[in-house]
Amino acid sequence: MNTAIYPQTLPPKTAQLFQVLSQTKPEFLSSFYLSGGTALSLQLGHRESEDLDFFTKAPFQPNQIERQLLPYGTLSETELAPGTLNTYLNGVKLQFLLYPYRLIEPLIPWEDVNLSSVIDIACTKLQTIGMRGSKKDFIDLYFLLQQFSLETLLEQIKKKYDESDYSETHILKSLIYFDDAETQPIPRLHQDVSWNKVKETLVSAVKSIPII
Repeated sequence: MNTAIYPQTLPPKTAQLFQVLSQTKPEFLSSFYLSGGTALSLQLGHRESEDLDFFTKAPFQPNQIERQLLPYGTLSETELAPGTLNTYLNGVKLQFLLYPYRLIEPLIPWEDVNLSSVIDIACTKLQTIGMRGSKKDFIDLYFLLQQFSLETLLEQIKKKYDESDYSETHILKSLIYFDDAETQPIPRLHQDVSWNKVKETLVSAVKSIPII
């Protein structure tokens, strides 16, 4: 099945870096796939997203990735930890993360970079909101709910994560806790929706789920 891609959701600096990486194919690139908000925006076309979050199931040495990035420009605010590299390259935020969880659907190749599927990203979004609900995550979930019911997403998350990795009850409560997100800026949207509409939709979706 062909997946529509919306490259216009990448701001100029991110688009330029993405193009350079995809064309030059650094050694690490084939082991990682792009996930998170940017991979979702590329497939839904709903908002601008500037960070590049790369996941892999294969153990890697963060300092080796750092060395391979040096020829591409200036690194700043670099943080290294086992299985994790966070940095800014030419002003673009990059994350490389060891992520051992299964993929529900096959990766999607685009411009010689693999993208995580929408349903896999949706599961990760639910888990992320359970830990920290940002405005952009809630907005992402709103647009995901235009394609999938919350019940469907909760069924899919069971396939991706073990029960010990998340709490469905906690996720449902987190989906309607907006206090921390209220003062955060709304990302640049490519499809119109109000913050109030996002909240109303999430509250309605949660109310549709029977809590045992």
